Amino acid sequence: MDTQVAVKAVIQNADGKFLIVREGERWQAVGGRLERGEKLEDGLKRETMEETGISDLVVGTVIHVDEWFAKPEGELKHIVALFFACKTATSDVVLSHEHQEFAWVTPAELDNYVIEKEIKQAIVLAAATA
Repeated sequence: MDTQVAVKAVIQNADGKFLIVREGERWQAVGGRLERGEKLEDGLKRETMEETGISDLVVGTVIHVDEWFAKPEGELKHIVALFFACKTATSDVVLSHEHQEFAWVTPAELDNYVIEKEIKQAIVLAAATA
């Protein structure tokens, strides 16, 4: 079984709200798996730009680590995900084809969304350290 590293951006805008994006029925943080030989921050900025068009991402510290097993290409993979506290000066988002919608939310608003617990935890941690 292959192990892959994923990076997730817990992005806070100037209004103090956090970006979540919807893929299918699930809301999640921006991010994805690193490309071969790619550094963590470079991969995070690439994924953020590809998925949202945000180009001024300021990458902070790792605030959460999680792991799961998935079959993204049909073969079982062990995914280790690093969640980074990030900031942006913009609220403008241009979604990629991967996502259907986005929202800027406060931690208190997260209960209104079908969102995975690890992403909710990461946003609450980021808000507490901001």
